[in-house]
Amino acid sequence: MAKFTNKKGKLRLYDSTATPFYLELDFDKGDFSGPLGQPKTEEKLVLNRGNMDANAHYIEGSDEPIMEPVDVSFSCICEDTTITTYLLDWLEGNTVNSNTIVTTKGDSQRNGANANPAFADSDKKCCNVEYRLDGSTDIVWHYNEVYFPIEECQISEGEEEVTLSLKGKWYGTVTRDTEFTSGTDVTT
Repeated sequence: MAKFTNKKGKLRLYDSTATPFYLELDFDKGDFSGPLGQPKTEEKLVLNRGNMDANAHYIEGSDEPIMEPVDVSFSCICEDTTITTYLLDWLEGNTVNSNTIVTTKGDSQRNGANANPAFADSDKKCCNVEYRLDGSTDIVWHYNEVYFPIEECQISEGEEEVTLSLKGKWYGTVTRDTEFTSGTDVTT
């Protein structure tokens, strides 16, 4: 029996162009953290004047918990190559390697019926984050519409490496399958 370990993982960031650009991170630290599913509405118990009887029932609460962002995080080692600059450009919402990165905000429907709303601040850009575990059958989670507030991303200096710790706000949907989304490597 084999088990998955962080040695078997891979991360990619995707934009929203027709054939999406992606940035694959070779030296991610193997510490990805994200939920396996989307938030749900709260079920609120309604009792008959505070008494449990045949009239007791549940009602669905506000959609607010569904639409609130959820944290995803990972970190990567800074390379003395253009990949680090490309990652920083991506996070800052700039052009990456002469390619315009298009936000994924509004591309999915977390409530299953309506496109997620755009940000009030049009300078904020989301991307999709895909996390793959390589094995006899690969498992890939697709986190759509992740915004990385640059002020929440950290750089840490160490004796052996410099690390970027990325904390994103996930606004979209999550799906699971066995393949990365096909696209164009933004580094080529």
